Amino acid sequence: MGEKRSPLSDRWFLDQIAVVMQQFQRAQPDSQVPDTPDAPGAPRHSGHEDLTARAARLSAQRARLEQEEAALQADVERLNHAPAPAPGSDSGPSSGPAPRPPRSAPVPDLDISADDLTLTEAGRIRRAYKITEAALPRLVLEAAADGLDAPAIARGLAVTPSYVYRILRERVRYSWRLDVRDGGTWAVRSSGQDVVHRALGSETRLGEELLAESGADRVLLWEGARTTDAEAILDLARPEGA
Repeated sequence: MGEKRSPLSDRWFLDQIAVVMQQFQRAQPDSQVPDTPDAPGAPRHSGHEDLTARAARLSAQRARLEQEEAALQADVERLNHAPAPAPGSDSGPSSGPAPRPPRSAPVPDLDISADDLTLTEAGRIRRAYKITEAALPRLVLEAAADGLDAPAIARGLAVTPSYVYRILRERVRYSWRLDVRDGGTWAVRSSGQDVVHRALGSETRLGEELLAESGADRVLLWEGARTTDAEAILDLARPEGA
């Protein structure tokens, strides 16, 4: 990067030097301007000597201003890279050691901070995080079915409202029950629920997958919570003897 200069250290001095040069030219012998003493008996000074002395003063002043500007720039750089003082600490000079950086804030409701985590605790939290992430869509849909609005769900799960709206728009929760034939009736084998992407025919695809994976004879699906058999949105059974 190039050297930083202020207007005082360049333009101003160039203007002053130009003025000095003009005065120097006017002070030459061909200008026919006689020297006039200030008082009887006072020493006489040529215009050349006066201008030389002024140029020397300007050069010294420029050097002094450049030194002050360099010192000021160094102070600014030092302040920009200095660590922020801890809240409540004395901002005055101190000969003691630099203060420690502030500790990380504890996570609300857990009473634990990053500085206090052990290897075992960190592993447990990361595993729990992965499980929680997988369960979030189902929890959002269940909470919405219970009547909670998106902002309330977001606060409860520590996510953004936009995430909640996206889950409500793109996902659907199905409750299901798998039956097997037991003579002339149906016997329950298992039940559960799945959250899938909302799409045309998603309930049929899920029912076929459940039948194929479980070996059951019938699957019933409900959107949301399970209710009565008559209210199932899908009642899919294998042909008898298949």
